[in-house]
Amino acid sequence: MPKTRGVTHSAHVLVTLENDIFSGILPPGASLDEEALAQRFNVSRTPVREAMLQLIQSGLVEKKPRQGAIVARTDVGDMIRLFEVMSELEGVCAKYAARRMTEAERSQLSDTHARSDAALSAGRDDDYYKLSRNFHLMIIDGTHNRDLIDITNRLGIKLVPYRRFQLSYPGRSDSNLKDHAAILQAILDRDPDLAAELSRKHTNLQGDVLAEYIATNSGKAAEFAGSHSHAG
Repeated sequence: MPKTRGVTHSAHVLVTLENDIFSGILPPGASLDEEALAQRFNVSRTPVREAMLQLIQSGLVEKKPRQGAIVARTDVGDMIRLFEVMSELEGVCAKYAARRMTEAERSQLSDTHARSDAALSAGRDDDYYKLSRNFHLMIIDGTHNRDLIDITNRLGIKLVPYRRFQLSYPGRSDSNLKDHAAILQAILDRDPDLAAELSRKHTNLQGDVLAEYIATNSGKAAEFAGSHSHAG
């Protein structure tokens, strides 16, 4: 798989491994050897190590004594519960951002959304994801509440790979952008209740979409993994 133009080696390794994990190509318990991965991606071990650290941080990979790094078991129920908590936190963040964001912050949020629209229209998927994530982070920062920012960002790190992957679901990027447009307008209108409601629905939907993908593709993933193990 060629590296996407403009994407760093570590980011390419990270996204590819995330996709392999979600699709079942790398099933739970699969060993992840740095040297083997470096050879697979034709890179040094440094970008592989950087990608592995992020996978461990997000919970997709775990390190066990005498086993090294292995793919963690992803429980769909746990994932949905994380999205439920995140939806409430981001709803609160949107509410306070609608009340407290400065004019400069609102302008920057509008600019980020416009750049997201341009990136999606141009087919720059990696740029679109980064701008989409920045949109959420700017709203969180707009609460001007350090404790809320810290709690939300710490949980958000665990959801990064899930949020990135669900955007690959057909039509999700367009739907995601429309949700952001509505949330942005509520914040610009200083409507905290509407901003909170839209944000909660937006994040809950992300979890629902990913859960549906995993449920409908788990059989295909198992079949793929099984056929490859026999072929080896």
